[in-house]
Amino acid sequence: MTDLSQTPIEDHGVIGDLRSAALVTRTAAIDWLCWPRFDSPPVFAGLLGAAGGACVLEGDWQPAGRAYRTGTAILDTHLAAGAATITVTDCMPLVAIADPGNTGPDADAPGTLVRIVTCTGGPADVAIRIAPRFDWGETRVPAERNGEAVRWPGRPIVATASHPIMMDGPDARVTATLQDGETLVLILAHDAPVAPATGTDALDATAAYWTGWSAACRYDRDHSALVLRSAIAMKLLTHAPSGGLIAAVTTSLPEAIGHARNWDYRFVWTRDAVFCVSAFLVLGFRREAAEFLRFLHHRDGDGGDGPLRVMYALDGDVPDEVEHPALTGWSGSAPVRSGNGANDQAQHEIYGEYLAALNLYITRHGTAGLCRELVDNLEDFVRRCARAAIDRFDVPDQGIWELRGPPRHLLHSKAMCWAAVDRARRIADSLGFAPDPDWQARADAMLVDLCDRGWNEAVGSYVMEYGGTDLDMSTLRLGLMDVLDPTSERFARTIAAHQAALGRGDLHDRYRFYDGLAGREGAFVATSFWMVGAHAAAGDTAAAARTLAPILAAASDLGLYGEETDPDTGTHLGNFPQGLSHMALIHEVMRLYGTDPAR
Repeated sequence: MTDLSQTPIEDHGVIGDLRSAALVTRTAAIDWLCWPRFDSPPVFAGLLGAAGGACVLEGDWQPAGRAYRTGTAILDTHLAAGAATITVTDCMPLVAIADPGNTGPDADAPGTLVRIVTCTGGPADVAIRIAPRFDWGETRVPAERNGEAVRWPGRPIVATASHPIMMDGPDARVTATLQDGETLVLILAHDAPVAPATGTDALDATAAYWTGWSAACRYDRDHSALVLRSAIAMKLLTHAPSGGLIAAVTTSLPEAIGHARNWDYRFVWTRDAVFCVSAFLVLGFRREAAEFLRFLHHRDGDGGDGPLRVMYALDGDVPDEVEHPALTGWSGSAPVRSGNGANDQAQHEIYGEYLAALNLYITRHGTAGLCRELVDNLEDFVRRCARAAIDRFDVPDQGIWELRGPPRHLLHSKAMCWAAVDRARRIADSLGFAPDPDWQARADAMLVDLCDRGWNEAVGSYVMEYGGTDLDMSTLRLGLMDVLDPTSERFARTIAAHQAALGRGDLHDRYRFYDGLAGREGAFVATSFWMVGAHAAAGDTAAAARTLAPILAAASDLGLYGEETDPDTGTHLGNFPQGLSHMALIHEVMRLYGTDPAR
């Protein structure tokens, strides 16, 4: 089998059923699928090494284009081999719930993956190898026939097809010679009954779900197709049963090739997820925003020392980091990890991010659609978040970039503590309860402190930490969140300084100082979008548009982003698709084109 761990990250499309997700290459190989949930061990992990397994089309099939069906997560991949041409249609089926109510999933998922191969120019000899691997590539389980289906004993994986499935070592293989218009259908299932392998009904129901969902998007201006694709990508990161919103569907895709900047992103970062909540809100997807607020309320104080934690598993605790040596890593970038050690860091900005998103929700919708338990406890929760931010303002932390080493007095973290108190006051006004007596005075003192101690006249900019000289792009968010006046001279100088220091071709690094890890990471997608937002907020829409163009051009042909991009090669880096990148696209495109950006 071809070593799929060399496949460029941007060569992947993503499909999913709001419980899990799969990645599909340009040659229609499925080289990543965790089942039954995003954070389960993978069934296919060829993306991270040959031992990981995959579901591949064998033969000399060459890419001939691909596209999502409009407004859906259904992917069509076109392939050619000599005079033969085929289209492989992949989806993870969903069935819309007619009246889902305010909470819980809005679609049922049978736990299947459907592949339909259609001959568009025949005859076409088609062979699909199904090669799951288990325990992070350590275990091969020989396939066994079970009637017309194939199973892997002791594992809840079953395959059925429209054509006979043959045993081939530990794998299964289905073959067919197709004439024009004929199809081969393969259905993979996890712990689910498998219907006869027609696939048509599942495909139709899934298309109906996605087109119905996409129709609620209220943005129809410049770059609307990319904005909608970003919204679908964020929806695919949502775990419907809990409302949790993970950072990305993968683990261990490197931020620097050949180095150990490889992390597991299949968990819920409070900060990243509330960014996505705001993006859903400005697009008109109220329910998705409310569902994540439900998730956080149900996890309130779950094992932490305050009302919010830095990150969460979909349930239970975030597991400790474990390395999996059977997998050699994407492009040889070991180790492959599951679990995440950032779970125990101090990141004080989460209180401001959360209350900003909650304030945006309440400003637009009041408490309509929020889960009853959150509504009943909303005043208390807001007070506790504001108090946590006040208590942490003078305490150093690791901040938005999860910096290693001792905690620091980081400007962005302090600014978001101020934002927490500011948004708490706004929420109190909206809901009609009295702010705590000291909120105003504490917020005023915070703002004076951070504006004074965060400015470095010698550098001519606000800087990353009190008393420091390093710059990082999170500082630009102070002008996007009403902490600083984005039209002020100091903010203009801050934009210019960050452009000069952190610009990398047409994109931007998030910072340049040594962070304790080897290897130079790529330009950071989200922070490149923040530069667009900074120009737009400052009133320089021409500069914003010039800055935006190359970032949009850096998207994959399917409109997807990883966490970072190598400006020299265009290669995507980091876990994929990345919710933070897609959130930033939505926010800053909408800020530039004047459709009510979130603050």
